[in-house]
Amino acid sequence: MHAMIWYMASTVMPSVVAELGAAAFISWATSVYLVTMILGAVAMAPAKARVGARGAMLAAGVTVMLGSAVAALAPSVFLVLVGRALQGLGEGMLVGLSYALVRELFHNDLVPKVFGIQAATWGLSIFLGPLAGGWLTEVFSWRAAFVASALLPVPLLALGWHILRHQKPNHAPAKAVPWLRLLLLTAAVMAITAADRVGAPTLGFATVLLGVALILVVLAMDRHQTPHLFPTVFPRMGHPVSLGLWLILLMPLAQAPVYVYLPYILQMHRDLSPTLAGYFGAAHAMAWSVTAMLAPALPLRWHSRAIQLGPVLLTLGLAGIAMTIAAQPLAWLVAALVLVGIAFGICNMFINQRVMAHAQRGQEDETSGAIPTLQGLGGAISAALAGLAGNAVGLDRPLTAQIVDQAALTMYGGGAVIALLSVWMARRFLRALATPPKNGSAGGQ
Repeated sequence: MHAMIWYMASTVMPSVVAELGAAAFISWATSVYLVTMILGAVAMAPAKARVGARGAMLAAGVTVMLGSAVAALAPSVFLVLVGRALQGLGEGMLVGLSYALVRELFHNDLVPKVFGIQAATWGLSIFLGPLAGGWLTEVFSWRAAFVASALLPVPLLALGWHILRHQKPNHAPAKAVPWLRLLLLTAAVMAITAADRVGAPTLGFATVLLGVALILVVLAMDRHQTPHLFPTVFPRMGHPVSLGLWLILLMPLAQAPVYVYLPYILQMHRDLSPTLAGYFGAAHAMAWSVTAMLAPALPLRWHSRAIQLGPVLLTLGLAGIAMTIAAQPLAWLVAALVLVGIAFGICNMFINQRVMAHAQRGQEDETSGAIPTLQGLGGAISAALAGLAGNAVGLDRPLTAQIVDQAALTMYGGGAVIALLSVWMARRFLRALATPPKNGSAGGQ
């Protein structure tokens, strides 16, 4: 459901803004969705504790349906954005809940296979989402695509009602919803996602720093207040959960320029058609999905090697894009994109498995919900920085070979540097997993 809505909305938004005369707001359709999706993932643990897994799933699914209906009936772009915000809120909670339920419903040894099945849904949606959104828009209207999005949660709600009927709340309804921390987190992510729209690059970078500072404030508050939004060991180093979450944050932080600017450069500089550029943009997603479907078959002794190999391949892939996107043969660019996809597909499930398995007692839901939250934060920060860097070097002007070369070095070369940091973090993560915890240290680092 989440993957289909993601690709359907991406396909129909150009038609939405064309009909409503709101081209300036096309990027905000993604921004508000990303912000509320992160909030939904963070709010998952308190909601699950209060009403149980089934109650949280039903509420989140209905929220997605409501958001889709609002967007379908919207007379103006403002209500389209409201609908996208509601979609993100519900989908963020559902994604976070899916991580928590994987931990509860499946033995830990089966977790990589479950994530492999999830990867298969993304691979399928790469083709079905744009196809469904495009067909409905061409035959009927973009509103029909949002109507279809409103129907997608129905099978989920029916299955959730039946399968989760025995899942009970944690009997902790007295804990208040952490509204202040959620509000500060909202402001932080909004500041980051809006950084490339505030004017001068210097002001944009200051906005990113403000957002990061607010996130740090939220983390500091969260350690001393309940219910927790994040595991209390994060962001300090030392505990396997914290190191694993840092790795989960850093890899998307390196990758975002791939989906932010790659299709644009291929169309405007390499003269590819929108469709062909879109397929190039999907190359890394397909490699990710295929690798993630095959990775669970790896012998147990290879799991740690896969965790270390992923960041290494990400570094090589981003460096390859930096060297090939401007003028080298497109086959070389595809090879670099495939490396980026394999990097995530080969290690993501094993990192998630170990992070969830080493969660502190009583903070299992917070740990599960932190995984998609930090992935979203990494993507948001990276996308904002890519926009700032791209505008600073001239990607908002007619492209020349010099501009593209400079942009490639700045964005994809910079991403490779961040990926190198994730290589170091993966080594620390594996060392922490191999080190027996000291007495009493499991929950206090």
